[in-house]
Amino acid sequence: MGRLSTLLVVLGCSLALAGCPKIDVAPDSGVVPYDRTTGNPFDAPLSLSDTRVLSLDLAQVPSVEGACHPTVVGVVERIVDGDTLHVTVPADGMSYDVRMIGVNTPEIAHGDGGPPADCYGNESFGFTELLRGRAVILSFDAGCRDPFDRLLAYVWVGAGPGDLWQRQLLRRGYARTLSIAPNTAMASTFEEDQGIAQTAGAGLWGACP
Repeated sequence: MGRLSTLLVVLGCSLALAGCPKIDVAPDSGVVPYDRTTGNPFDAPLSLSDTRVLSLDLAQVPSVEGACHPTVVGVVERIVDGDTLHVTVPADGMSYDVRMIGVNTPEIAHGDGGPPADCYGNESFGFTELLRGRAVILSFDAGCRDPFDRLLAYVWVGAGPGDLWQRQLLRRGYARTLSIAPNTAMASTFEEDQGIAQTAGAGLWGACP
């Protein structure tokens, strides 16, 4: 059984709560996680753990009052670009293009003959590529869809402040803020994250004119 199939079975079983075989999930990413009480969650190496995601009570994940949809668990099938994922949600058996709320990453090249990648586009794509095949948690704001019918969500790999992927992108300089009403619950936090990265010259702030 492949890694994605294994995760889908495990997620489906956790939702069904009965009649499920015990199946091992994908291994952790193998790096030392940050100290969640004293460490800086944005400077330390990432530790991606499907086990941690699947064992979480979703009530532990920060949520927005009046969110357009309950928090769900999904599996990342592929990365479209640094701020957009294709995710399968076993709870409803559907797959979605998920656009991350509140951030905008530089463009990558799309197909032959098109414009080249923007400065730091490939680096941003490569960072989010770490999520491919992984279990993630999707939480929502007031609006669930954009004009392209993509699902709009916050993407989590745990329940701590450093586990929100948008904040990782911003603090490491892989993205800029993009605040679009009505999904502005995290806008001030994201602006603060961007300011810290910009002051430090992190990522695109140091590499791009």
